Order: sequence, then structure tokens, then C-alpha cells
Amino acid sequence: MATTLSIVSLLTSLVVAETTATYPPASYSSVQWWPSPPFVTETSGPIVPDYYTPSISKTLTSLAPYTYTSSGTSALTAFANATSPSGPSSTANATLPKCKQIQFDFPAGSGGNAERADAIREAYLWGWNAYTKYAFGKDELQPLNASGVNNWYGWGVTIVDAIDTAIIMNLTDVVAQQLEFIQTIDFTTTEYGPVEIFDVSIRYLGGLISAYDLLKSGQFYNGYPQDQIEALLSQAVSLADKIAFGFNTPTGLSSANVNFTSNEPIFGTYTIAATNVTYNSTNTASTGTYILDWFRLADLAGNETYRQLSERAESYLVNPSPAPVFPGLVGTQFDIDTGLMLTFDGGFQAGVDSFLEYLIKTYQYQVTSTTTQYKDFWLQAAQSAVSYIALQPYGFPDLTFLSTLDVNGTIALRTDDFACFAGGNFLLGAKLLDMPDLIPLGLAVTDGCHQTYNTTLTGLGPIQWGWYNGSNQAYDPQDDVDAAERKWAAKYGYFIHDGTENWASRPEPTESLYYAYRITGDQRWAEYAWQNFLAINETARNVNGFATINNVNMPFGGSMLNGLDSFFFAEVLKYLYLTFTDPSVIDLAEWVFNTEAHPFPVLCDNGSS
Repeated sequence: MATTLSIVSLLTSLVVAETTATYPPASYSSVQWWPSPPFVTETSGPIVPDYYTPSISKTLTSLAPYTYTSSGTSALTAFANATSPSGPSSTANATLPKCKQIQFDFPAGSGGNAERADAIREAYLWGWNAYTKYAFGKDELQPLNASGVNNWYGWGVTIVDAIDTAIIMNLTDVVAQQLEFIQTIDFTTTEYGPVEIFDVSIRYLGGLISAYDLLKSGQFYNGYPQDQIEALLSQAVSLADKIAFGFNTPTGLSSANVNFTSNEPIFGTYTIAATNVTYNSTNTASTGTYILDWFRLADLAGNETYRQLSERAESYLVNPSPAPVFPGLVGTQFDIDTGLMLTFDGGFQAGVDSFLEYLIKTYQYQVTSTTTQYKDFWLQAAQSAVSYIALQPYGFPDLTFLSTLDVNGTIALRTDDFACFAGGNFLLGAKLLDMPDLIPLGLAVTDGCHQTYNTTLTGLGPIQWGWYNGSNQAYDPQDDVDAAERKWAAKYGYFIHDGTENWASRPEPTESLYYAYRITGDQRWAEYAWQNFLAINETARNVNGFATINNVNMPFGGSMLNGLDSFFFAEVLKYLYLTFTDPSVIDLAEWVFNTEAHPFPVLCDNGSS
């Protein structure tokens, strides 16, 4: 008991000290790595919630009926893993539709904040310079022991994932360094075992394609050696030709991994607890997140194989069998041998998130009969969201969270940080499809996710949280009698489960703030994004770059974890920078982001030529 009391007393004194302290602390005043610009501390305790969103419409207007086609393709589609020579884009000579305005109509010269954009640029350089000093050529920086680690197959994922952000920020010296390295990578081999192809596709392949498109767009500086720019595309083709072996399965659904030596797919498995039967399986988000990137590569390389492989896998997901509990909300596991859906744990959370994200984005990239089906399926999911899983916690009628479903399709009264992408995704779809009744849902989900940042001790959000339903009951009976969770939920509308208190550089809440600001023009959303940046700069920054933190509700995050993920550069800092740079940079009418925040050009006419 004495030990417990001493810890409580220590924490109390820390909070009092933080409340009265001047920041930065005097002892840090001469330390160069102390966060710049000055921050507004969140560590004196949770700040007052601030949310106000219009009522969410429970019925979307003009929603076309969705027609299921036969599930998947029965016959194997042959594919060559030595692609045909690169040719012109299949759309190069087509008449393109006019670009659809997505963004708020900012008056020329307004909407940005150069001082804040520069601060975020400085943060990129702080992390990048630490990476080049201690880990250049390795996959990622370990900021606590100033070293590098090859945890993504030794191809330098930080370099490839981060290059398009540097291009957008006009960090020409950094881009030159990155281009010089990328041309030397051998993507056909790795000494680090089977390759997990989902992340490799969105990080490496997406990064290569995006950097190529940005440098070819005429919108950014491209005075680099042209052979190095062209190498971006040839490297993308080289990598895709190895990943493609993952689609060589009985159904065409992609495997979890590929052996890059034998060129064989390696299946994941899933066991249904009720029957104890194990299936060769694939994760929905993994196999459903190729279409956008691979459509773009097909157009750039002049090789329709990439499009066909990704379409074939997608066909099972948009024609699910058996049908999900709620239309459009497919489960997270599919049988790779039969194409049948194995689980009913739908929603917008990890495991299904980027599958739904890509449906509307691929429709924006190019309208075809196939992508129109994707759009229609996405609308089914959006309707199910507003009808069934966009929920308000007990006592908080203005706060909205998107619930996950459990494996049986029961509402689970919990969600995760990954699902926070949905706010921006709904807003994008609302503008693209002229559906203003989707705007309130997008803003409410964005606001709800910000609530999990705005109410923690650090100002950063957890990886997962739960809440009590309208009858003040939890999904898990243990949460009903957890006094701490009850008190937290009574004050803030949600509670954080034990073991999910960490902040791991996840971008999704900030991503949706970016969309909310660019689409509505409401400065409130930019201010929220700035709060996120200040909290990151205060809590996650150290002498060797940035790190992740263990507990968002402990002073200064409690302790740090020894990792700096590549998506901190690719996503977190990119979305923050684009929130504050001139809104004409990466206009949402002309560019569409892959799930790793790598922008690809929409196939539309912006009227500039």
C-alpha cells in the first residue's frame, strides 16, 4: 500500500508541476532537439471535448439497388511474370471526363498556413536526417538505440515510402538522395524470408508509382537524372512481377506471402472456433487493396495483366457468399480455395478497412463498368454504416463511433484507429457522387476519432477503444463492472481497453481531418490537425528522430518504443503538410491517394491542357 500511495503522490506532483511549468522546461532550453515550433502541451490533463456535428441521416437518397453477379472466376487466368514491354497507357488516347471538383473553393492564395507547413517540413527533415545518419539503406530507424533494422525485406522501405512526401515538400536534396538509392534495389530477391505482399504493395509499389507520377506531372520539380526517374517505373514492374505469384491460387484471391526464391504463394490460415476446421485463407483488406495501385501500374506499363489479377481477386469480395449480416459489411477472412466468406466481422476496422476504402477511390480513378460495381458496393456499406453501426455512446448523443462486428456479425461496441479513415472516405464519396446526405456521417466519424485524441493525457489517440450502448451496457460483461472504464466513459464517452493504449504513428485520424478541411474549408479541422502535430512533436520526438509511445494516458506517453515506421513519413507528415500548404497542391479533384497516402493522378481532364 505504501508503494501504491507513493506512486499516486508522484503522479499527482507531476501533474501539478506540469500545470504550472513554463514550456519548454528551462533545463531543455539549450537542447537543440527540443520541439520547434513551441507547442501547446496536452500533458497537464485531458482538455475539454469539442465536437458539434449535424444529425446523421439514416437513409441515403438515390441509392441504386445492388445486384450480385456470380462470385469470382472459376477458371485460372494465365499470367506471365515477365511482363510485356512497357507500352502506352491504355487510356492515353481516350477522351477523359472533366475532373470532378472535390475541394472547397478556396480563394486564390488562401487556405494555407506557410508557417505551419514549414514546421511540418522541419519535422520530416528531423526524422529523415536521423534515418540517414544511423540507418540509411536499412528499412527503418530504431530511434532509441540509434541503429537501423531490416524488418521489411532489406529494400529500404523508409526511402521508397517517404520519397513522394519529399517531392511534395520540394526537398530536392532529399529526393536526389532517395532516387540514387532506389535505382540500385534488387526487388527480385531477399534474405529475410517469405514476403508479405500486401504491405509490400502499398508501401513499396505504391511509393514507386506515386513518385514516378509526381515527377512526371509537371507540378513538382523534376530536374533529376531522367534515368533515375524512369527507374521508378521499371522497379515497380520488377516488384509487381514477383508479387503477382501470390495470385496464382485456386480462386485468384491473393495469398498472404510469396516465396521470392521459388515464386510460390504461401497461404495464411484461419480456424473457425466453433467447428475447429482450418482453412487456407486470405485477409479481406489484404487481397482487396490491389485494385487502385495495380490499375495505375497497368496503365503506366501498358500491361493489362496487373488490372486483371486485381479485378479477379476483388470479384469475390464484392459478390460475397454467404451474404454478410449487413449489406456491404463483409467479414475479414475468405477461403482462398473456394472464395467463400469465412467470418462475419464486418465494419471499417483493420482487416477490412482498405478494401472498402479502395472501392470508391478506384471508381474516382477511372469510371468503368467494373469500378461502377465497386462504387455501388461501397454505397451499400455506407448505407449499412448509417443504419446499423454509426452509434452514439451512452450519454453522448453528439458523439459517433463506427462499431466493429464480431465474427458472428454481432455489434461489438468497439472500434480501432484504422477505422478512422472512414470519415474522410465518406466525405470523398459524398463530393464525388453528389450525395450531401453523406457529409454529416463523414464529419461525425472524423469528430469522434478526434475525441480520442482530444481527451487523453498526451493529446494522442489509442489503437482501440470501446463504449457503452444506449442502454448503458457493454459488449463484454467485464467492462460493465470495470469502475475505471465506467468513470472514463461517463466523462468522455469511451474507454480504452488494457493493452491498447499505445500510439504507433497511425495516420488515420489525421487523414480524415485533412479531408474534412480540404472539403469543407472549415478552419476547425485544420486546428485539430495542428493539435495532433503539436502532440506528436512534444511526445514522440527525441534526439534521434521520432518514436512511438506506450501509453497515451501517461505523462509524456510513459515510455517510448524503439521504432520509426516508414508510414510516419509517407502518411502522417504528408497529410499534415497538405493540410497547411496551399490547397492547390495535390488537388483532390486531380489526385487520389492509395491507402499508404501515395497519390496517383485521376484519369480526368483538369482543363489545363
